[in-house]
Amino acid sequence: MPSLYIGSITEQGFNLDEAVDADRLGMLDAVLSESGVQFTQPVRVSIHATRSGETVQINGMLKSRVNLPCSRCLERFDLDIETDFSATAVPGIASVIEPEDAQEIELAADDMDLMVYDGERIDLRDEIAQQLIMALPFKPLCRERCKGLCSHCGADRNKTPCQCISRDDTNPFAALKTLAFTKKQE
Repeated sequence: MPSLYIGSITEQGFNLDEAVDADRLGMLDAVLSESGVQFTQPVRVSIHATRSGETVQINGMLKSRVNLPCSRCLERFDLDIETDFSATAVPGIASVIEPEDAQEIELAADDMDLMVYDGERIDLRDEIAQQLIMALPFKPLCRERCKGLCSHCGADRNKTPCQCISRDDTNPFAALKTLAFTKKQE
């Protein structure tokens, strides 16, 4: 389980380098199980942490390989993922505030990058999962020039040329071909 022990972060910082199975990152497993993304290699986590008082600055890099479906042709393909990230961890104050004293707090953009930790350990699982999710392509393509599936017969146009005839009658603009324009003579 990727975590940092606060006491192990010296003036020179602390380095963490380990491999983590994606199924041990709870948030990641829940999100990706619905999308068809499968991790084919453990996630390589390399982190350098420095400390200033109770604030911990974390800079890291994540690497892995996933197998996912192409958004055009639905063929599965492998994709290498590599992403750099940085985060700041601060001790939590939520446990000090009583529920009846709690009020709405507006977060600034800088506050969104904060991780909150309790005790002497910083659990990195959720941060790693979030970074991996953001590193996945929004519209994954098996190759840049993927032709996709035929909208009429469903054939994979990368493997076989489609024999479907383009039907203009389903095109709402097909009627424009029959319009004839005449020139005005002066």
